[in-house]
Amino acid sequence: MFKHSGILLLFLIFSFSIGAQDVSIKGSFLRDTVKIGEEVPYSLSVLYPRSLNIIFPDSTHDFQLFEYHNRQYFQTISDSSLSFDSVIYYLSTFEIDTVQYLQLPIYIQQEEDCVTVYTSPDSINLYHIIREMPDSVKLKENTLFFKISDRFNYPVFMLVIGFLLLLTLGGLLFFGKRLSRWIRILLMRRKHKRFVNRFYLKLGALRDNRAGIDPEEILREWKKYMEKLEREPYTKLTTKELIGLHADQRLKDNLRSIDRYIYGNIKERPLHEHFEKLLEYSIERYEVRLKELRDG
Repeated sequence: MFKHSGILLLFLIFSFSIGAQDVSIKGSFLRDTVKIGEEVPYSLSVLYPRSLNIIFPDSTHDFQLFEYHNRQYFQTISDSSLSFDSVIYYLSTFEIDTVQYLQLPIYIQQEEDCVTVYTSPDSINLYHIIREMPDSVKLKENTLFFKISDRFNYPVFMLVIGFLLLLTLGGLLFFGKRLSRWIRILLMRRKHKRFVNRFYLKLGALRDNRAGIDPEEILREWKKYMEKLEREPYTKLTTKELIGLHADQRLKDNLRSIDRYIYGNIKERPLHEHFEKLLEYSIERYEVRLKELRDG
């Protein structure tokens, strides 16, 4: 974790470059090496004019070779004209490249769209537990007698297999489309049931203000389900892009209210009510997709 003195030092370092550009951004790993599957902290800091609205990447961002686990925000430091924000991401990698690079953006929110500013790429070395493989393997000899079973009747076996293949092929040709449709409907129902059950549990926890419930995690789970249902990149789209994709006023109002709560801590209504509206929208879209599948 950053100490206050460390934050102020970064703030002073950034202040030397602020004259050359309005926004100064820095991203770097806090360690030099990492093992496969091990969490490693990555620091992302930005110095910017107080009048700007800065958005950091969230858990739905594509972290390239790395997988997202968690993040830790730090309180904004400001003076009369500048603000300094920082966050630490906890990532892991399962790639085997010896040197791996990461470059993250921050988004400057404007009236019409967002301006993206990227850090310089930073690298981290992969620690290999197995340094090298031996050129040869010494095998242990075993001269014990091993009885081989009697010769197998391959002609009869091939006739049986051929008959079963013809029977299967005939069934697929006759019932193929209907069977495929039935399987897809069954899988869709199971996925929808699991999603609704999990979502209800998280909404209950959110309604009761239980500790450890992250609204952003609930929103991410909703996006993942909708991405599979609609076959649209929900997890990679911003709220504005999602609203443009589906012109639904209820979707628009509730997604914007959830964003205001997550990024601005602005609570207009109980947060669980907005998520309940998203769940209603998911159920309606599921019914539409299910009818399309039934109708062929």
